[in-house]
Amino acid sequence: MERIFLSRLIITIFLFISSNIIFGQHNYYVFKKEGNPYFKENKKVERGEPFLKTDILIVKKKDTVILVNELGEIFKISEPMSYSFSEIKLYKHKLEEDSFTRKYFKYVWKQFTNQNKRKLESGVVYREKRDIKLKYPIDSAKVYSPEVQFSWNNKTESKEVYFFLKDLEANRTIKLRLNGNSIMLYLDNYLLNSNTEYQWWVDTTPFPDLTQIEFHNLNILDKKEYQKLEEETAVLIKTFKILGFTEEEIKEAICVDYKFCR
Repeated sequence: MERIFLSRLIITIFLFISSNIIFGQHNYYVFKKEGNPYFKENKKVERGEPFLKTDILIVKKKDTVILVNELGEIFKISEPMSYSFSEIKLYKHKLEEDSFTRKYFKYVWKQFTNQNKRKLESGVVYREKRDIKLKYPIDSAKVYSPEVQFSWNNKTESKEVYFFLKDLEANRTIKLRLNGNSIMLYLDNYLLNSNTEYQWWVDTTPFPDLTQIEFHNLNILDKKEYQKLEEETAVLIKTFKILGFTEEEIKEAICVDYKFCR
């Protein structure tokens, strides 16, 4: 028993030290990439991947990498060559001094940090789960639209599923039996209302254990809330355009990171 406890303690200490070493050493995460840049030792350059002090970034012709640090600063790398950690600070992209834009990129950096810490500390190799994975709207999405398409991936053996939508204010849940991986609902002042918060989920049984379900939160905005968010993100959108983002990439980034899905 003592040996088991000791081994677990050693593993815990090791993970704690590793976590602090890795996340204390780096200041950058990959925010966006174009082409096929890579880190030396064949480490992939993907969104959310940390750029550590020991890494060397290899950028080839037509490649671009945008990095973000904990201060909410961004760095654009596009010149074909190799980059060490210490050189990245020379490529800081000047942003408009807008508090929301800086706050947004700080938030993104923090989210990337938390995601990578969870991966390291879990120490688990994940196998594909044969379940239902909710896709869109993403969790905690803020949506302004006359219609909302809900979608999910069904990896179970059941072709028939049940879609649930709960109005949190009215404490009312609707249940629909479906075949397929999506459903379109409209703002008809019955199923969906503006200025209302919901939870939605999908299950293979009409009476699931509500303590075990995966659900997404959803906020349907009214026009006033939508206009406020449009004003907040205006400078951020301008920054994305300067960085070379397409309209679709801008929409996706703001939806994924800020949960404002237009």
